Amino acid sequence: MKKYQIVMSWLLKKIENGSITPGEKLPSESQLIERFNVSRNAIRQAINELIKQGFVESRQGQGTFCIRQTRQKTMVVGIICLRVTSYIFPQIIEGCNRTLHSKGYHLLFNESRYDLAAESQILHSLRQQGVDGIIITPVQYDGKATNSKILTELEKQGIPVVLLDNEYPDYSFSSVVLDDVGAGMKAAEFLWKRGHRDIGMLYSLNYRPKILRYNGVMQFLQSKNITVNKDWLIGIEGQFSAAHTYRQVRTHFKKHAKIPTAMICSSDDEAIMFIHQVRKHGLKVPDDVSVISFDNSNVAQVSHPRLTSLNHPSEYMGKLAADLLLQRINNTNPSLQNHTVIESAVIERDSVRSLI
Repeated sequence: MKKYQIVMSWLLKKIENGSITPGEKLPSESQLIERFNVSRNAIRQAINELIKQGFVESRQGQGTFCIRQTRQKTMVVGIICLRVTSYIFPQIIEGCNRTLHSKGYHLLFNESRYDLAAESQILHSLRQQGVDGIIITPVQYDGKATNSKILTELEKQGIPVVLLDNEYPDYSFSSVVLDDVGAGMKAAEFLWKRGHRDIGMLYSLNYRPKILRYNGVMQFLQSKNITVNKDWLIGIEGQFSAAHTYRQVRTHFKKHAKIPTAMICSSDDEAIMFIHQVRKHGLKVPDDVSVISFDNSNVAQVSHPRLTSLNHPSEYMGKLAADLLLQRINNTNPSLQNHTVIESAVIERDSVRSLI
C-alpha cells in the first residue's frame, strides 16, 4: 500500500467502527503526520480521496469533518409500529411498504405494543441486523422515558431514523406527524358550530398525540369562554388494554349520571367503548349525546352509528416517511433533518346532531 492509502484505510476503519461519527472532526494534518510519519502531501491525498468518495468534507478555517459512515447497504429497512395488524397501522405500513419495495428494499415489521422495553430490544436487534434505516412510531411515557438515546446512537452510526405519527419534543429527528393540536381544535369547533356548549372528552394520558388533541380541544373551548365540566374529562391510563379502558369508562358513568351533549374521544376505538356504555345506560347516540373522534379508521366507517371522525391519512403519511427515509439513506448527515406536519379534516357521518 502507498503511504496515503495507509492513512486513508485507517481513517475509513475509524469511520466504519463509529470511532469517528458523522459531524465529528477528523484528526488534524499535524496529528496524522506525527502518527504515520508521512509527508503533508500524503495526508492531503488521503483526505482528498475520502472527499471524492463522500465520507468527509473540508470546511475552510475549521478542518475536515466526517459526513457519512462507511456502511454497505443491506437493502433492508426496519419498521416499528405500536400495532401491525389493526387500527390505522396496516395503512401506515402499506404506504411505507409500497414506496420502499418499489426501490428494491425489504421491510422488517415489528410491533412494540407501546412497551418501552420491547421497543428497546427491537432497536438493538435491528442494529445487529444492519438495516439501512428505521421508521418508528415511538413509545413515550409521560414525556420522559424514551429510547431517544438509542435512536441518536443509530443516527451517529449512519442508520437514519424517521419518526412517524409521534415524536420527541426535546430531540431533533426527521419526522412525519399529524397536526394533533389543530385536529383537536377542529373537533371542538365542529361541535361548537352545531350548538354544543356542554362538551366532554375521553383521551389517553400517556400517548403524546392524544394529549395534544386534548390540548387543542381545550384551547378552542377556552377561546369561546366555555367552562368545561371536569366530571367529563376522562383521562385513560394505558394504550392497549381495551378491557382496562372499558372499565374506566364504566366506572365514570356510575359516578356521574348527567352526561354532556357531546363527547370528544381521542381515537375511534375509545369512541366505540364510550358508545357501548351509553347504550348500556339506555341512551342513544346522537339523540342523547353526540360523539366525535379521531383517526377515521375502518372502525369509524362501520360502527353504528357511523362515527364522525377527524381524518388520519395513514397510507399517505407512511409514503412520506418512506420517501424521507430514502433521502436520509442517500445522505446520512444527521444535521439534515426534515419535519413534516399534516393537517386533518373532519369526516362528517352520523354520530353528531345539531342543536341549532
